[in-house]
Amino acid sequence: MKNFLPPCPFAIPPMAQPSRRKIYQYLFSEGEKTVGEITKKLKLRQPTVSYHLKMMKKEGLVSSRKKGREVYYKIALVCPEGGICFG
Repeated sequence: MKNFLPPCPFAIPPMAQPSRRKIYQYLFSEGEKTVGEITKKLKLRQPTVSYHLKMMKKEGLVSSRKKGREVYYKIALVCPEGGICFG
């Protein structure tokens, strides 16, 4: 029996949406960020980023923590191949 590895996030159906892949890649490369930082860097609208982060959190791809009025998001599920799927 082979060892089980979690699937690549890009193989998960919710990651088919391009904005989610952009957000995931940004968090993967830059680390923990707020919605405002993600919005500014990726040039996406705030409601779009918030919606996609909510869906990604529901799928277990990202996690969040609140500090004051800000919510910080970070990757919760990483690529088992060490990120080579980003190349």
